Amino acid sequence: MFIKRFSVYILNLSIKIVLLLISVSSITSLRSLVYLNTNGGFSSSDFGFFPLNYLKTVYKTFTHLFTLYDSTFFYFGQEYAVFPYIIDTYIYTMVVLFSALVLTIFVSFLFSYAFLFFSKHFKRLFKSLLLLIDSIPDIIIILGSQLLVIHLYQATGFKLLRLYGFGRHVYLLPIICLSFVPIVMVIKIMIKIFEEEMEEQYVEFAIAKGLSRTTVILRHVIRNVMKSLYSHIGLIYWYMLSSLFIIEFLFQMQGFTPLLYRVSDSSLTSVAIIMILIPFGLLKAASFRFYERSVLND
Repeated sequence: MFIKRFSVYILNLSIKIVLLLISVSSITSLRSLVYLNTNGGFSSSDFGFFPLNYLKTVYKTFTHLFTLYDSTFFYFGQEYAVFPYIIDTYIYTMVVLFSALVLTIFVSFLFSYAFLFFSKHFKRLFKSLLLLIDSIPDIIIILGSQLLVIHLYQATGFKLLRLYGFGRHVYLLPIICLSFVPIVMVIKIMIKIFEEEMEEQYVEFAIAKGLSRTTVILRHVIRNVMKSLYSHIGLIYWYMLSSLFIIEFLFQMQGFTPLLYRVSDSSLTSVAIIMILIPFGLLKAASFRFYERSVLND
Protein backbone atom coordinates (compact mmCIF):
# COMPACT_ATOMS: atom_id res chain seq x y z
CA MET A 1 0.00 0.00 0.00
CA PHE A 2 2.81 2.39 0.89
CA ILE A 3 4.66 1.55 -2.32
CA LYS A 4 1.52 2.24 -4.36
CA ARG A 5 0.94 5.62 -2.70
CA PHE A 6 4.61 6.52 -3.12
CA SER A 7 4.52 5.54 -6.82
CA VAL A 8 1.41 7.67 -7.40
CA TYR A 9 3.08 10.60 -5.60
CA ILE A 10 6.23 10.31 -7.73
CA LEU A 11 4.14 10.06 -10.90
CA ASN A 12 2.09 13.16 -10.02
CA LEU A 13 5.23 15.08 -9.07
CA SER A 14 6.94 14.10 -12.34
CA ILE A 15 3.94 15.22 -14.37
CA LYS A 16 3.86 18.57 -12.56
CA ILE A 17 7.60 19.11 -13.15
CA VAL A 18 7.30 18.29 -16.86
CA LEU A 19 4.29 20.61 -17.24
CA LEU A 20 6.20 23.37 -15.43
CA LEU A 21 9.20 22.95 -17.73
CA ILE A 22 6.98 22.98 -20.84
CA SER A 23 5.08 26.05 -19.60
CA VAL A 24 8.25 28.01 -18.88
CA SER A 25 9.79 26.92 -22.19
CA SER A 26 6.65 28.14 -23.97
CA ILE A 27 6.92 31.54 -22.27
CA THR A 28 10.61 32.06 -22.99
CA SER A 29 10.13 31.00 -26.63
CA LEU A 30 7.38 33.52 -27.38
CA ARG A 31 9.82 35.73 -29.28
CA SER A 32 10.07 33.10 -32.02
CA LEU A 33 6.30 33.29 -32.61
CA VAL A 34 6.56 36.77 -34.16
CA TYR A 35 10.26 37.04 -34.99
CA LEU A 36 12.22 34.81 -37.35
CA ASN A 37 15.98 35.36 -37.38
CA THR A 38 17.71 32.86 -39.64
CA ASN A 39 20.72 34.82 -40.85
CA GLY A 40 21.75 36.73 -37.74
CA GLY A 41 20.69 40.06 -39.23
CA PHE A 42 17.56 42.20 -39.05
CA SER A 43 15.03 42.65 -41.86
CA SER A 44 11.32 43.33 -42.20
CA SER A 45 10.77 39.75 -43.43
CA ASP A 46 11.87 38.47 -40.02
CA PHE A 47 8.71 39.84 -38.42
CA GLY A 48 5.36 38.09 -38.79
CA PHE A 49 3.51 35.09 -37.39
CA PHE A 50 5.47 31.82 -37.28
CA PRO A 51 3.61 29.15 -35.24
CA LEU A 52 5.67 26.28 -36.63
CA ASN A 53 8.91 28.06 -35.76
CA TYR A 54 7.51 28.70 -32.29
CA LEU A 55 6.75 25.01 -31.69
CA LYS A 56 10.24 24.06 -32.87
CA THR A 57 11.78 26.61 -30.51
CA VAL A 58 9.69 25.34 -27.57
CA TYR A 59 10.85 21.78 -28.27
CA LYS A 60 14.46 22.90 -28.64
CA THR A 61 14.29 24.93 -25.41
CA PHE A 62 12.67 22.07 -23.49
CA THR A 63 15.19 19.44 -24.60
CA HIS A 64 18.11 21.78 -24.03
CA LEU A 65 17.13 22.11 -20.37
CA PHE A 66 18.39 18.58 -19.75
CA THR A 67 21.84 19.26 -21.25
CA LEU A 68 22.32 22.79 -19.91
CA TYR A 69 24.70 21.71 -17.14
CA ASP A 70 27.64 21.41 -19.56
CA SER A 71 26.73 24.40 -21.76
CA THR A 72 28.25 27.85 -22.06
CA PHE A 73 26.73 31.25 -22.83
CA PHE A 74 27.92 34.70 -23.83
CA TYR A 75 27.38 37.65 -21.51
CA PHE A 76 28.71 41.10 -22.51
CA GLY A 77 30.95 39.46 -25.09
CA GLN A 78 32.53 37.04 -22.62
CA GLU A 79 31.92 33.31 -22.52
CA TYR A 80 30.86 31.68 -19.23
CA ALA A 81 30.07 28.13 -18.20
CA VAL A 82 26.43 27.90 -17.10
CA PHE A 83 27.57 26.12 -13.96
CA PRO A 84 28.91 27.34 -11.58
CA TYR A 85 28.15 30.90 -12.83
CA ILE A 86 24.37 30.56 -12.48
CA ILE A 87 24.70 29.07 -8.97
CA ASP A 88 27.13 31.74 -7.74
CA THR A 89 24.99 34.63 -8.99
CA TYR A 90 21.81 32.98 -7.71
CA ILE A 91 23.16 32.58 -4.17
CA TYR A 92 24.37 36.21 -4.17
CA THR A 93 20.99 37.55 -5.33
CA MET A 94 19.00 35.38 -2.91
CA VAL A 95 21.18 36.51 0.03
CA VAL A 96 20.41 40.14 -0.84
CA LEU A 97 16.71 39.45 -1.43
CA PHE A 98 16.02 37.46 1.73
CA SER A 99 18.17 39.72 3.89
CA ALA A 100 16.03 42.62 2.68
CA LEU A 101 12.88 40.56 3.34
CA VAL A 102 13.90 39.80 6.93
CA LEU A 103 14.89 43.44 7.47
CA THR A 104 11.54 44.59 6.03
CA ILE A 105 9.45 42.41 8.34
CA PHE A 106 11.55 43.21 11.43
CA VAL A 107 11.58 47.00 10.96
CA SER A 108 7.91 47.06 9.91
CA PHE A 109 6.93 45.15 13.02
CA LEU A 110 8.84 47.55 15.30
CA PHE A 111 7.25 50.66 13.76
CA SER A 112 3.78 49.10 13.67
CA TYR A 113 4.03 48.06 17.32
CA ALA A 114 5.25 51.52 18.35
CA PHE A 115 2.38 53.07 16.35
CA LEU A 116 -0.12 51.61 18.84
CA PHE A 117 1.28 53.81 21.59
CA PHE A 118 1.37 57.04 19.56
CA SER A 119 -1.03 59.86 20.31
CA LYS A 120 -3.91 60.43 17.87
CA HIS A 121 -2.21 63.51 16.46
CA PHE A 122 1.09 61.72 15.92
CA LYS A 123 -0.73 58.76 14.34
CA ARG A 124 -2.22 61.09 11.72
CA LEU A 125 1.19 62.61 11.02
CA PHE A 126 2.79 59.19 10.77
CA LYS A 127 0.19 57.94 8.28
CA SER A 128 0.65 61.09 6.19
CA LEU A 129 4.40 60.52 6.19
CA LEU A 130 3.87 56.93 5.01
CA LEU A 131 1.71 58.14 2.14
CA LEU A 132 4.35 60.69 1.15
CA ILE A 133 7.19 58.14 1.18
CA ASP A 134 5.06 55.59 -0.65
CA SER A 135 4.59 58.04 -3.51
CA ILE A 136 8.34 58.33 -4.13
CA PRO A 137 9.54 55.99 -6.93
CA ASP A 138 12.13 53.33 -6.05
CA ILE A 139 14.67 54.72 -8.47
CA ILE A 140 14.62 58.15 -6.79
CA ILE A 141 15.36 56.56 -3.41
CA ILE A 142 18.20 54.46 -4.85
CA LEU A 143 19.82 57.35 -6.69
CA GLY A 144 19.34 59.61 -3.68
CA SER A 145 21.10 57.12 -1.38
CA GLN A 146 23.98 56.81 -3.83
CA LEU A 147 24.35 60.59 -4.10
CA LEU A 148 24.25 60.90 -0.31
CA VAL A 149 27.09 58.39 0.13
CA ILE A 150 29.11 60.14 -2.59
CA HIS A 151 28.51 63.56 -0.96
CA LEU A 152 29.60 62.25 2.44
CA TYR A 153 32.74 60.81 0.89
CA GLN A 154 33.56 64.10 -0.84
CA ALA A 155 32.90 66.09 2.33
CA THR A 156 34.66 63.86 4.85
CA GLY A 157 36.92 61.56 2.82
CA PHE A 158 35.33 58.62 4.64
CA LYS A 159 33.96 55.84 2.45
CA LEU A 160 30.85 54.88 4.40
CA LEU A 161 29.45 52.18 2.08
CA ARG A 162 30.51 50.42 -1.10
CA LEU A 163 28.30 51.65 -3.94
CA TYR A 164 28.98 49.49 -6.98
CA GLY A 165 29.84 45.88 -7.71
CA PHE A 166 32.18 45.89 -10.73
CA GLY A 167 33.29 42.32 -10.12
CA ARG A 168 32.91 42.41 -6.33
CA HIS A 169 29.89 41.72 -4.16
CA VAL A 170 28.18 44.67 -2.52
CA TYR A 171 25.53 43.99 0.12
CA LEU A 172 24.59 46.62 2.69
CA LEU A 173 23.31 49.55 0.61
CA PRO A 174 21.42 47.36 -1.92
CA ILE A 175 19.73 45.55 0.98
CA ILE A 176 18.74 48.85 2.60
CA CYS A 177 17.42 50.29 -0.69
CA LEU A 178 15.59 47.08 -1.57
CA SER A 179 13.79 47.03 1.78
CA PHE A 180 13.04 50.76 2.09
CA VAL A 181 9.85 50.99 0.01
CA PRO A 182 8.50 47.53 1.02
CA ILE A 183 8.92 48.58 4.65
CA VAL A 184 6.43 51.40 4.06
CA MET A 185 4.00 49.01 2.36
CA VAL A 186 4.26 46.37 5.12
CA ILE A 187 3.92 49.01 7.87
CA LYS A 188 0.66 50.17 6.28
CA ILE A 189 -0.59 46.58 6.11
CA MET A 190 0.42 45.80 9.69
CA ILE A 191 -1.06 49.02 11.07
CA LYS A 192 -4.39 48.18 9.46
CA ILE A 193 -4.27 44.64 10.88
CA PHE A 194 -3.27 45.95 14.33
CA GLU A 195 -6.13 48.47 14.33
CA GLU A 196 -8.64 45.81 13.33
CA GLU A 197 -7.38 43.44 16.03
CA MET A 198 -7.50 46.13 18.71
CA GLU A 199 -11.21 46.60 17.96
CA GLU A 200 -11.98 42.92 18.55
CA GLN A 201 -14.08 42.00 21.57
CA TYR A 202 -11.46 39.70 23.07
CA VAL A 203 -9.13 42.70 23.51
CA GLU A 204 -11.77 44.69 25.37
CA PHE A 205 -12.65 41.63 27.45
CA ALA A 206 -9.00 40.96 28.40
CA ILE A 207 -8.45 44.60 29.39
CA ALA A 208 -11.71 44.57 31.40
CA LYS A 209 -10.40 41.55 33.32
CA GLY A 210 -7.43 43.62 34.47
CA LEU A 211 -4.75 42.74 31.92
CA SER A 212 -2.66 45.68 30.77
CA ARG A 213 -2.89 46.86 27.18
CA THR A 214 0.76 45.92 26.59
CA THR A 215 0.22 42.40 27.93
CA VAL A 216 -2.80 41.84 25.67
CA ILE A 217 -0.87 43.05 22.64
CA LEU A 218 2.19 40.88 23.35
CA ARG A 219 0.29 37.71 24.24
CA HIS A 220 -2.64 37.78 21.83
CA VAL A 221 -2.72 40.59 19.29
CA ILE A 222 0.77 40.08 17.87
CA ARG A 223 0.13 36.38 17.27
CA ASN A 224 -3.03 37.15 15.29
CA VAL A 225 -1.27 39.92 13.37
CA MET A 226 1.54 37.56 12.33
CA LYS A 227 -1.03 35.00 11.18
CA SER A 228 -2.68 37.65 9.01
CA LEU A 229 0.70 38.74 7.66
CA TYR A 230 1.39 35.24 6.33
CA SER A 231 -1.21 35.80 3.60
CA HIS A 232 0.77 38.82 2.34
CA ILE A 233 4.15 37.08 2.10
CA GLY A 234 3.73 36.32 -1.61
CA LEU A 235 2.83 39.94 -2.39
CA ILE A 236 5.86 41.22 -0.46
CA TYR A 237 8.17 38.75 -2.22
CA TRP A 238 7.06 39.73 -5.73
CA TYR A 239 7.11 43.42 -4.87
CA MET A 240 10.72 43.15 -3.72
CA LEU A 241 11.63 40.97 -6.68
CA SER A 242 10.39 43.62 -9.11
CA SER A 243 12.59 46.21 -7.37
CA LEU A 244 15.54 43.82 -7.42
CA PHE A 245 15.94 44.26 -11.19
CA ILE A 246 16.48 48.00 -10.71
CA ILE A 247 18.75 47.48 -7.70
CA GLU A 248 21.09 45.08 -9.47
CA PHE A 249 21.25 47.33 -12.53
CA LEU A 250 21.92 50.61 -10.71
CA PHE A 251 24.46 49.10 -8.31
CA GLN A 252 26.18 47.18 -11.12
CA MET A 253 25.82 43.98 -9.13
CA GLN A 254 27.02 40.71 -10.65
CA GLY A 255 23.69 39.16 -9.73
CA PHE A 256 21.14 36.74 -11.09
CA THR A 257 18.34 38.87 -12.51
CA PRO A 258 20.23 40.05 -15.65
CA LEU A 259 20.00 36.44 -16.88
CA LEU A 260 16.27 37.04 -17.32
CA TYR A 261 16.64 39.85 -19.86
CA ARG A 262 20.25 40.17 -21.03
CA VAL A 263 20.90 36.60 -22.19
CA SER A 264 19.34 35.44 -25.46
CA ASP A 265 19.45 31.70 -24.63
CA SER A 266 15.80 30.77 -23.96
CA SER A 267 16.82 27.60 -22.08
CA LEU A 268 18.97 29.58 -19.67
CA THR A 269 16.15 32.09 -19.21
CA SER A 270 13.77 29.21 -18.47
CA VAL A 271 16.08 27.88 -15.76
CA ALA A 272 16.40 31.39 -14.31
CA ILE A 273 12.59 31.75 -14.12
CA ILE A 274 12.23 28.36 -12.42
CA MET A 275 14.94 29.22 -9.90
CA ILE A 276 13.11 32.47 -9.13
CA LEU A 277 9.87 30.52 -8.58
CA ILE A 278 11.42 27.94 -6.22
CA PRO A 279 11.95 30.25 -3.20
CA PHE A 280 8.49 31.75 -3.76
CA GLY A 281 6.93 28.29 -3.59
CA LEU A 282 8.93 27.35 -0.50
CA LEU A 283 8.06 30.66 1.16
CA LYS A 284 4.35 30.20 0.47
CA ALA A 285 4.45 26.60 1.69
CA ALA A 286 6.28 27.58 4.88
CA SER A 287 3.93 30.50 5.59
CA PHE A 288 0.90 28.25 5.00
CA ARG A 289 2.34 25.62 7.35
CA PHE A 290 2.93 28.22 10.08
CA TYR A 291 -0.57 29.61 9.58
CA GLU A 292 -2.10 26.14 9.70
CA ARG A 293 -0.19 25.30 12.87
CA SER A 294 -1.23 28.58 14.49
CA VAL A 295 -4.90 27.90 13.73
CA LEU A 296 -4.63 24.39 15.19
CA ASN A 297 -2.97 25.77 18.33
CA ASP A 298 -5.85 28.18 18.77
